[in-house]
Amino acid sequence: MKKEKLNKFSIRKLSVGAASVLVGVALAGGATTAFASEPGSSTTQPGTSHTEKLSVVVFKTADNKLVNYDVVKGEPTETNVKVPDGYNLVTPFTKHSVGTDDKPEYEVTVVEKSLVEKVKEERIKRAGLSYEDITKKHDAKVKYDTASAAVKHAKDALDKANEAMATANTAVEIAKAKLALYKELLAKNPKANVKVDVDKAQAEYVGAVQTQLTQSFATAEAKAEFVTAVREEAEAKAAYEKLGGKLADLSAYNTLEEIARQMDEVKSTVEDAKTEVKKAKKALYDAQLNVAGETDPVALIVAKFKLEDATSTLNNALATYNAKVARLNTLKTYFDEAHKTALVSTKTVTPSSAETPVAEATEVAFSGVAKTFVKGHPNYAVAMMDANGVYTGKFLKQGSRFKVFGKKTIKGRVCYRLGTQSQWVPAEFLVF
Repeated sequence: MKKEKLNKFSIRKLSVGAASVLVGVALAGGATTAFASEPGSSTTQPGTSHTEKLSVVVFKTADNKLVNYDVVKGEPTETNVKVPDGYNLVTPFTKHSVGTDDKPEYEVTVVEKSLVEKVKEERIKRAGLSYEDITKKHDAKVKYDTASAAVKHAKDALDKANEAMATANTAVEIAKAKLALYKELLAKNPKANVKVDVDKAQAEYVGAVQTQLTQSFATAEAKAEFVTAVREEAEAKAAYEKLGGKLADLSAYNTLEEIARQMDEVKSTVEDAKTEVKKAKKALYDAQLNVAGETDPVALIVAKFKLEDATSTLNNALATYNAKVARLNTLKTYFDEAHKTALVSTKTVTPSSAETPVAEATEVAFSGVAKTFVKGHPNYAVAMMDANGVYTGKFLKQGSRFKVFGKKTIKGRVCYRLGTQSQWVPAEFLVF
């Protein structure tokens, strides 16, 4: 018996893929047969990519200045782009496609952060806390310090009230004893001529008793205020310690932030003044051309007047610009000094019952004349502090001479008082 010959077929894997060949055959023959997928194979239609395309994001400023670039998956969004340090995304977020489908590229606009923003970021980094947490702890610390100072004040008032009470009690006893002596004298010698003295002693006794009664009320009030102050201090301390009980001493950053705010404001006015100078220079150039090209005598006079006005306008614009730049440079000097102080003064403060909120030492009298001086920095100004060591935002021009009234240690630094309690300067910035 003759064996029937069976035809054998095989699928060759071409570069376009086996699945593509099968689908092609089915379509060509009008077949409706469905082919099962091989184990582990994908059912996704050919040509569909499983890998999300990478896009290049170019960061530019509004004036087309290139800042940096980044690579992200898919199209850039506010959440997946990493903004260069020192810059913010311009909101609302916009992107401009400048690449092709195969090589997608986008331009995103950024703006440089203000100096105030940079100071706040540094402050957060130094403290290791968010700005909100710093503020919360700082407020709690201030409240605790205020409560501690109130206890000290109430204690001093109570001590004075107790002393006054003791004095009033003594006066009553003396007046009472004096009146008793006169009464005893009259009892032994009824004809003694001491009526005036007795009346006087009686009046003194009544007055002393009235003073004693008044003082007793004042003493009771002082005691109540002291008890209240102690309770409020305990509550403030508990609230402070609940937040961690410690806080980086970032008070210098308060001054730094204020200077930064002023610098940001002046910086914008410098740019405006610079624009005015450019406009004035252009106007002057045009006026010079008019004078050079004018032949009519009358028109020439008018052109010269305009030239003179343009020259005056340019001079005024230059003067304004130079003044703004000088102000900005002065603020920069202050900023550098305050920043230096902020970096070296950051430390941890832990409240305790032994902590003295007003100062670390009692002020002692000191008489002399000192000159402000910053070694190695002849253009630096000197920042002033208050009695708590908090910078006031006021500065002294270097080389100025001042009379010194007191001396004490504030936060571990020897300081001298040049005037009020808000005019303390560290010893390292003074020469006697």
